[in-house]
Amino acid sequence: MNVTTAFRNLDSHGQHRGPEVIRHEAAALEKRLARFRPDLVRLEATVSQARGKKRIQADLRLGLPSGVIAARSEGFETEPVLRKAFAALGRRLDRHLARLQRTTEWKRPTRRARIGRLLPSARDRAEADRRALYFDLIEDHLVHVYNTIRRELIYLEASGAVPANRLSVRGLVDATILNGLDRFEKRPSEFSVGDWLTRLAYRTIGAEARAARRALPDDAARLDDAPEAPAREPTEADQEMHEFYQPDDVLLLEDLVADEDGEEAETWMARREAALALHRALADLPALWRRIFLRLHMEDETADRAAVVLDLSAEDVARLAEAARAFLHQRLIEAGHAPDSADAALTDIPTHMAQIPQPLEYRDRIAAAMTGHGDERPHGAPDPAERADH
Repeated sequence: MNVTTAFRNLDSHGQHRGPEVIRHEAAALEKRLARFRPDLVRLEATVSQARGKKRIQADLRLGLPSGVIAARSEGFETEPVLRKAFAALGRRLDRHLARLQRTTEWKRPTRRARIGRLLPSARDRAEADRRALYFDLIEDHLVHVYNTIRRELIYLEASGAVPANRLSVRGLVDATILNGLDRFEKRPSEFSVGDWLTRLAYRTIGAEARAARRALPDDAARLDDAPEAPAREPTEADQEMHEFYQPDDVLLLEDLVADEDGEEAETWMARREAALALHRALADLPALWRRIFLRLHMEDETADRAAVVLDLSAEDVARLAEAARAFLHQRLIEAGHAPDSADAALTDIPTHMAQIPQPLEYRDRIAAAMTGHGDERPHGAPDPAERADH
């Protein structure tokens, strides 16, 4: 490692101790840089003190083939200032080496195993009974919470309000359940358990969506990274290779035999295009308008009940629902649908909304966290066979 030092306006003690500290710390630093060729590593250390001032400043700059790392420290004595600067440089070097070794990727399975459970074991019997009581209250509403979060997250990602793949349905469901556990004894008396969980789900989604928008984008580039090479046009050899590996079109049996029980392809395509246009329009709605509209027209709730859940007045709910319907109607017409077709699509909204059962894995994790029994049924819960009959 090549070491370059510079000392400006230091007293005799600083001039004497500075080089000794730098040599000692540089030797310790060099052991962590064994993966790099010594002639490609350069350390620059500058220790300076303004004339007539007592404050000392140390600047370190470590040049590596993979980037440059810098650290700075200030104080009133040369040796402590240098050691503090080298400590900061060492921490940044560790993070840099971890990125080069992709530590976050190969250590990820260990982290997943550690966070696989919602909660640690209950501390005492009282906490265990509290969790079991909470699970008894929410168990029948888990599917509704799952579908509410799944639907809202899809719309937020489609509209660009949340970066794709930044949030997960499982993580949002877990956060909603944990938020409810913290405050279920203090839930408002005017709410049913289902409405209370729905309100918590909306608040959780809103908070996590705001945090996701403030987070650093996944494709953000470091300033000291080399720019990517511009894309090149495919050569003739590339095109020939692509065409060679393309599978041939194979005629399948269903292409020859007609399905007499199925609907006509034109009718199916028209219904599908109307559903897609409706979902695109729903994604463009403001979140509050969308929640009001879906609760009134998909879940057949009254304006008074939706107002309680969304913390609005019944008049505001009716007004926003009418505005949302007019917005959706106009969007469907702009998408090429006739006014009658747009009215029919808005009337048949429940047929376009799929209610998906909650994955058993999600429910088992919640049951294990709240009851302490992963494979056993909690006390008082119905048997799976009985649930299947319903």
